[in-house]
Amino acid sequence: MGGYLSHLKAEPLPGVLNASCGPVKGNCYRHGDKTVNGYLGIPYAQPPIGKLRFEKPVPADDWTEPRDCTQYGPRCPPSGAGHERGFIAERDVPDEEKCLTVNVFVPGWESEEFKNKRPVMVYVHGGGFEVSSSREFCDYSMSSTLPMKDVILVTLNYRLGILGFFTTGDEVCRGNFGLWDQTLALKWVQKHVVSFGGDPNNVTLFGQSAGGACVDLLTLSPHSRDLFQKIVPMSGSALCEFAIRTAKNEAEVFDDMVAKLGFTGSGSKERLEFMRNLPCKKLVSKTGFQYNKSGFMSMCPNYDGDFFPKPLDELRKDASKRIMMTGIAGNEGILFAFNHSTYSNYTELLQQKIAEDYKEDVVDDVEGVRKEIFDYYTKDIPNDDDTMMRRAAEFVGDSVFHTGQLATAESAARHGDEVWFYKFDYCNPDGFGPVRDALPYVGEFIAVYFIKYEKISAPTHGIELRYLFGDGIFSKFEPTEEELKMLDKLTTIFSNFAKYGNPNETGSTKWEKYDLNRPGRHYRISYPDSGMEDDYCGGRWKFLEEMRKKNRCFQANVYGKKI
Repeated sequence: MGGYLSHLKAEPLPGVLNASCGPVKGNCYRHGDKTVNGYLGIPYAQPPIGKLRFEKPVPADDWTEPRDCTQYGPRCPPSGAGHERGFIAERDVPDEEKCLTVNVFVPGWESEEFKNKRPVMVYVHGGGFEVSSSREFCDYSMSSTLPMKDVILVTLNYRLGILGFFTTGDEVCRGNFGLWDQTLALKWVQKHVVSFGGDPNNVTLFGQSAGGACVDLLTLSPHSRDLFQKIVPMSGSALCEFAIRTAKNEAEVFDDMVAKLGFTGSGSKERLEFMRNLPCKKLVSKTGFQYNKSGFMSMCPNYDGDFFPKPLDELRKDASKRIMMTGIAGNEGILFAFNHSTYSNYTELLQQKIAEDYKEDVVDDVEGVRKEIFDYYTKDIPNDDDTMMRRAAEFVGDSVFHTGQLATAESAARHGDEVWFYKFDYCNPDGFGPVRDALPYVGEFIAVYFIKYEKISAPTHGIELRYLFGDGIFSKFEPTEEELKMLDKLTTIFSNFAKYGNPNETGSTKWEKYDLNRPGRHYRISYPDSGMEDDYCGGRWKFLEEMRKKNRCFQANVYGKKI
């Protein structure tokens, strides 16, 4: 929505960088007595059009003439339920042909600590697998954040929505093209980042929301898991239920869509050729399609037998051990509980959200499971609007994000990974822009402690990104002095993790590694004080973990179980 340095204009670098992919011209971003160099819109794959639509990506050819890399490449055309609901407004023209690019931000000074091979951080953007792009973030603002901490930052585009995740549910079109794109981008980093001054043996992969889920899924697949060393799945991971469907269920998501696009044939091959030959503008047009699968995201990865040859828990067991930092942002559910729903009261809203997550495709006793969850979330609480409003937001956060993030931390630790678990718990109540008016509560709320009333901040999904990249996801980022201190704090945490595998701020040992014997214990990141806490989401995750045992698709994807 707007970076805090978007009023500044980058200068063209006077020379050409002879990168191993080909010579590139870039930008110079000035920050006091230091500079950061940026190379934007570098192609890493052949145009995914024609016969390459709905195929694994093919590496881009190297070039010999200098390439202008001073502007972001175009975004992938968005599509899916999130796109149809208008989750992110398009401010530029998408382009299927030229969307597969990376951006590289390089500190412009000689590193005293890392000499010619700086640590590399690769970011995968979110957007429900359906919308957004790397160009969502102001390049000048982004250059002032993590790259100023002596690391190289790489961001990337990948195919979204139909183009990224269409599948027929069988060997004809297995889908997961967005994940194959990310894998190829990581191979590009391994091959070429040395020529930008990066260390291919010290790569941290991080992402938020759907991007966080992608990061964790890339950690599991044998096709991608050895292309990086450390990971940070933020507010999304492989054990969040939105991260992956069965191949059958994901293929059926497209049934109504292909019909609305005009398909009248039968069979996987005929369906694939119909979709491949449609003009892109029609393929991604808003059709008002409906799908009857659980979850509020329509298009996502699927358990395809190729990118994921085994159930996810087996893949995590097989993967080489690594260091993980993972966590959530406040109550993730505040952002999603109240939008795009029609309800007469918050009790009805809670019932709707439970029904949205538990349909016939995932549980057998649909009504029984829904009632059990509703009874749990409404037990021993007042039945007033304010309480039910917050309970609805808590359920959405718990169901979609909170439980899955903790489960991922537990699974990784159980299989031998070193894990650092956190909760980001800071926001400026005035930093939500028009979103604040659209939601019943966000930014701050009244907490009641017997007879004491206290205003406390209520962070939600995505709020931490402004303190990592200097750009507001909800509104233009116009930071206060305190927010600039939080930006410095959070970029120090993330860059320390990338450099050393330990996110503690310099000189601190307050953040403890995740302990399987204290499963809810986490590091609360806030300002001015941060520290370890035991209570995680009121312990509600324990109940939802029991519910997940009844989710036959989750059990099949993760454990290979049939229930």
